[in-house]
Amino acid sequence: MSDIIHHGPTAAPSTATRPVAPGRIMAGFGALALLIAGLMLALAAPKLLNDPDTLWHIALGRDILATGVFPVADSYSHTFDGEQWIAKQWLSGVLLAVAHMAAGWTGVVALTIGALLATMAIVHRALARHLNPVATLLLGVWFFAMASSTFLARPHALALPVAVWFIIHVWDAAARRTAPRWAALGAMALWANMHGGFTLGFVAAAAAFAHFIMNDPLWPRWRKWTPALIWRHRTVRRWIVFLALLPVVACIHPYGWQSIASTFVIADNPALAHIREWRSYAFGEDRVLTLHLVAAFVLLLTTGLRTSLAKAVFIAFLIYLSLAHIRFVTLLYLLPVALLAGEIARAFPALSLDRWREKQVRDGLETLAGRHPRALMAAAVAGVVLAMGPSVANDRLSPAARTYPSAALEAVRDAGIAGNVLNGYGFGGALIFEGIPTFIDGRADRLFDNGAFIAAHFQEAGDADALAATLVDHGIGWTLLPQGDPAIALLDAREDWVRLHTDEHAVVHVPAGS
Repeated sequence: MSDIIHHGPTAAPSTATRPVAPGRIMAGFGALALLIAGLMLALAAPKLLNDPDTLWHIALGRDILATGVFPVADSYSHTFDGEQWIAKQWLSGVLLAVAHMAAGWTGVVALTIGALLATMAIVHRALARHLNPVATLLLGVWFFAMASSTFLARPHALALPVAVWFIIHVWDAAARRTAPRWAALGAMALWANMHGGFTLGFVAAAAAFAHFIMNDPLWPRWRKWTPALIWRHRTVRRWIVFLALLPVVACIHPYGWQSIASTFVIADNPALAHIREWRSYAFGEDRVLTLHLVAAFVLLLTTGLRTSLAKAVFIAFLIYLSLAHIRFVTLLYLLPVALLAGEIARAFPALSLDRWREKQVRDGLETLAGRHPRALMAAAVAGVVLAMGPSVANDRLSPAARTYPSAALEAVRDAGIAGNVLNGYGFGGALIFEGIPTFIDGRADRLFDNGAFIAAHFQEAGDADALAATLVDHGIGWTLLPQGDPAIALLDAREDWVRLHTDEHAVVHVPAGS
């Protein structure tokens, strides 16, 4: 018998074998990246509050909301009360204060995690434009995890998504042979009000413009062109206007031009040598960063990874900033991989998005991620909430005692101790949060004689004569010092001072008989 051929309607392909659109697969992998990053942040949530500056930023924001006044003079220390000081990062303080008033420390942590996940999404999107989903996921999560050691509930974390978006955007515009969108000017204005590092955006935009010019097919003729001819180039004209407007929009700030000037006062600040985040990087001290720098060096020597001179100079500048001041290592981990995604795809074709599209991947993890991006996004949200649950239930979402010495402060209140305090640098934020004028605190960038006062205090640690002079000159009525501070032994040796309180993290001394 001959085979019977049926000419009826063809059955629709089953869901199990139907190809998944590349866009949905990318969205699914993006959700998967956020799920991993969110769980990572949620499990480490209490550590986001391990910085004393968080406390004074909240206090500042609280005061701005209560009074509607932006400070122009110090009112938080007794040593420099009335001296000129501006709250250049006022917007971040207000956001932190609103979060704290709305949901306590859980609100502060949730706000910070939200900003960090937004940063992860921006970096992932930049990678996904050039690399396949798996490479994008692995590289994005890896460098996010490496940067996580610097994540804290502070202005730099809240401003991070704005900063990363702006820098990636201007470089993408240069690569596409277009000018940045005008919306990027709004991002610059927002960045300037949130964090003092916004001037890095000026450098990034200028370097991106140089990349645009130097990669123009007409570049050999540029040197012969007159300014009038250059101005008639529409895209170049837009770039020039954009660059000129950047400092203008940065001055849309309660303190105007001082928002820019204040970022340069740290250049000769002697206190920075004594503040960990501002110290220079020492090879071997941070072995993870050392390994990454060595690996990058080997990669450059053994592969075909190449980029433009302008981009190489900008990335070298990021490396310099990170080696000069370890606080910039966050951007060093997040930005180069995003800016070099196209170059990585060309140097390693197996990782490229184009090669992946040619293979028409339809099964495995990629299909799972592509078919259920919304479910993965929901899982990311639920995972963060559930992972934070134990910390919230156990009341662990609060500043640690080494940052917020609540027991010591309670002992002082119960004893009715008054007068000016001599405090350790790390306790300054807690004192401002409690409304107690400090001796020194984390506002070393523009106050305390531009850091000279703080530097002298650190240099004189352990000097009995200097301590005696400080107690008299500043009318010290009590001290709040961290365990291990050299002044503790000096105070113990004096007959006119006694310990009021001692715990694992703090020691309080008061005059004998008080």
